[in-house]
Amino acid sequence: MEGLKQKATGRCEYTSDIVLPGMLVAKALYPQHPRAKIKKLDVSAAETIPGVIAIVTHHDLPDKTHYGILVQDQQIFAIDEVCYIGDIVALVAAETEDIANQALKSIEVEYDPLPGIFDPVQAVESNKILARKDLESNLLSQSSFSFGDVDQGFSKADVTVKRKYQTQCMDHLFLETEGVVASWDGSTLVMYISGQDPHGDRNQVAAALGLPINQVRVIYPYVGGGFGGKEEMHVQIQTAVLAMKAKRPVKFIRTRQESLFTHIKRAGISVELETAAKADGTLLAIRAKIIGDSGPYSNIFPAVINCAAELVSGPYKIPNAQIDSYAVATNNLIGGGMRGFGGPEVAFAYEQNIDLLAEELGIDPLAFRLKNGMEKGTVMPSGTSIPSKIGFKETIHRAAEASGWDNRQNWLEREPEPGVFRGLGAATIWHGMGMGRGISDHSAAVVEMTPDGSILLSIGVTDMGQGAFTAQKIIVANELGVDPEDVIVNSIDTHLVPAAGPTSASSGTYRTGKAIIQAAGEIKQNLLAFAANVLEAPPEELILADKKVWVEGNSERFLELSKLAKQAWWMNIPLRAEGFSQLWHPDVDEDEFNIPHPHSIFAYAAHIAQVLVDTKTGKLTVEKIWAAHDVGKAINRQAVEGQIEGGVVQGLGYALLEELHQHQGKLLNKSLSTYLTPLAQDVPEIEPIIIEVPEPTGPYGAKGIGEPPLTP
Repeated sequence: MEGLKQKATGRCEYTSDIVLPGMLVAKALYPQHPRAKIKKLDVSAAETIPGVIAIVTHHDLPDKTHYGILVQDQQIFAIDEVCYIGDIVALVAAETEDIANQALKSIEVEYDPLPGIFDPVQAVESNKILARKDLESNLLSQSSFSFGDVDQGFSKADVTVKRKYQTQCMDHLFLETEGVVASWDGSTLVMYISGQDPHGDRNQVAAALGLPINQVRVIYPYVGGGFGGKEEMHVQIQTAVLAMKAKRPVKFIRTRQESLFTHIKRAGISVELETAAKADGTLLAIRAKIIGDSGPYSNIFPAVINCAAELVSGPYKIPNAQIDSYAVATNNLIGGGMRGFGGPEVAFAYEQNIDLLAEELGIDPLAFRLKNGMEKGTVMPSGTSIPSKIGFKETIHRAAEASGWDNRQNWLEREPEPGVFRGLGAATIWHGMGMGRGISDHSAAVVEMTPDGSILLSIGVTDMGQGAFTAQKIIVANELGVDPEDVIVNSIDTHLVPAAGPTSASSGTYRTGKAIIQAAGEIKQNLLAFAANVLEAPPEELILADKKVWVEGNSERFLELSKLAKQAWWMNIPLRAEGFSQLWHPDVDEDEFNIPHPHSIFAYAAHIAQVLVDTKTGKLTVEKIWAAHDVGKAINRQAVEGQIEGGVVQGLGYALLEELHQHQGKLLNKSLSTYLTPLAQDVPEIEPIIIEVPEPTGPYGAKGIGEPPLTP
């Protein structure tokens, strides 16, 4: 595949590689305080420095001063207050980076520090200190729902476990930091962006700047990772404002240090969870209270907390539940979406409680999970039911078999040396696919067969390393009887390709695959109808494969696809078609559900980890992980295995190493020397186990695999 060759040889062009004639360098001024009033902001001295072409602040904005993916509550530029250390006070465009940095030092800003709120629990309980002056409460969103009779469920319990869990703030740490190149010719704003949602970027930039959408053109070069961190705005709007004022192209690429303290993070979440069971291990009820730290702005974080509330019951049959969740404003780093979208945080809580219950009842942890595991017909506390067969329990069986779980007492060296113990641990998870019911969640695709039988695919989905383009080529090739190498995926340009939604929510292959099959199916139908006349056989008796069309049962009566396509073009047969698909949801009344935007399709997984623990020093070594996933259908098996392996490593980082340390709203570890991530030496042997229980609504039965591997 040409794209893989480009990456392997280092010839891919990323946003930072874009060079336009007359391009300027942009640098941002950030506040010294996480919460302060701006008493004075004077850029006049900086504007006189030779080589400084333009400086923008809130004074240069059109009518709109705020933006946001759900609620427009985040400042484009700080106006009269700063609310966290990543607010942008000013943005400079200069001929060189050195001149831009000199200009930043010349900007005069006087701050009046204000008290901030940094504890999300305190932010829920008290409004004495507000994260922003325009807030009446620090609660950005709140939900409460019940299922069954939770009090009755707990009254019947033989054992309960109640614990409080706290997860930390984590960075996405994509290899390519956030970046934009913007140019404005007076009529069209052209932007090269490292992002996850090209048409979403276009729409948000146009809305913020008061431009018609067709005057904003977004182009995505190769994208060096995202993990949810580039689904939301980062520096797109600010760079656009600067380019329009400078009347020259501007490039703004964040440094790694800037990336660590500015853009959205996996925020810290606390979970109070009480779980009840009968003596035989039957789960009866849960109570959960979830508090998430959004930082001062909403971003997409209320949706993260909503998903956390939906998933906190785990992949289990829970007849009674009471779940309360809160997204709160603080003056810490801003929270947003990251791989798993609230799932890993609450899975940490519910799986710990499951293990504690199993231990107290003397039941094998996997047997406990199998007894209570979801299956077809299970109704979740959200009110959603499982409509078809799923592979959840099979993931447990397969992981247990591969790891030798049932015979672990015989083969594990319980104490290889004094104080050092080896053991197995297990976790099972579920994860919702797509955005959720009632939210725009669709894709369009255009497929065109050229006169020589090769294929052009136009689609607006982002390949940021997960192999989206490869999966799409495989689907097109399968439908039209060509090799994947015969399919070219056109570059992402919102003026040229149809919208395919954001690359997020583990649903890219599902949505785009269905759209591609629909478009390719129309071309296939036209081709076979044309070939039927030539071969003198009904279209339903023709086979399209291996770059040929032949009569079923008589492979000697065939037409080469290249010749057939050429003839079809000359005879005005349509060989270009558009497909459209959306995520499936059941056709039931909204009143059936207990939360807004519930999911309908879920992925399931079971991981077993072999670990070595030195109880004298606390040193932990993860030796091997067996990772079993119900993927529906593996479109590209190698890519699925890669997603599982990558997710496992990222999950290990979250569990054991990674944390953005904050104190009173200031980041303490601003570099990769102090933000610890897994190195090659930390990665254990990983054995992916792929289980294919077809999802009836997915392309060839496929469903999502992007997010689930991180969580267990």
